[in-house]
Order: sequence, then C-alpha cells, then structure tokens
Amino acid sequence: MSMSELKVSFPSEKLEALRFFMDKKELTIEQELKDYLEKTYEKVVPAQVREYVESRMEQVSAPQEGQDTSSARERPERPVRQNRRQREQAAAETQSEHVPSETPSEDSQEETPGMTMGM
Repeated sequence: MSMSELKVSFPSEKLEALRFFMDKKELTIEQELKDYLEKTYEKVVPAQVREYVESRMEQVSAPQEGQDTSSARERPERPVRQNRRQREQAAAETQSEHVPSETPSEDSQEETPGMTMGM
C-alpha cells in the first residue's frame, strides 16, 4: 500500500502546548491525526467506495506480503463478488453435479425384486 504524507501548518506556540500536554498523556500528535483521518474517512466516504478501495489495497499488498498469510486481520475475509454470468454458471455447475447420471456405475446398481422402472 502506498502512503501519502500530509503537511499541515499550525501555530508554533499552540503546537508546543499541544505536545506538552499530549506527552503527559503518553500520546502523539501523529497517531491522533491518523486516528482522526481514519474516522473521517469512514464517516465521509460511502461504504461501497471504502469496500472497493480496501479491495484494491489488498490486491496491491498481497504480492508484497509473499507467502505470509498468517497475519491477523481486523475484519473477516469477504467472499469474492460475482457478476450475474458467473453466478448463473456456478449454479449450472452445481446443478449438474447433483443430477444423477443416466447410466449408473456397476457398483451402484442394485436390483430390487419386483420393482422396475422404465421410461
């Protein structure tokens, strides 16, 4: 994932005071700003767009991570979204797997005395 750097102007006196009191609470300005940006992103950017952006980020970061897939994620893996044609094809394949064949194999042939079926 590529990162961008933001540059913000802020009065020096206020920044010094802010750092002083944040140090007492063991906080950093950078982490507070990152948290605020993340919350603002989630608030302003529509959910569908966030999902798209995050899927793009995962695609880009997957080759960089290599074979290490053991890292914990904050949210569960989402299923791959399929278009209509893919869903119809998958449904047709599923149905063809469940339809018994016209000629059963020799192992599965059982004759029941007195019962016969014909078409």
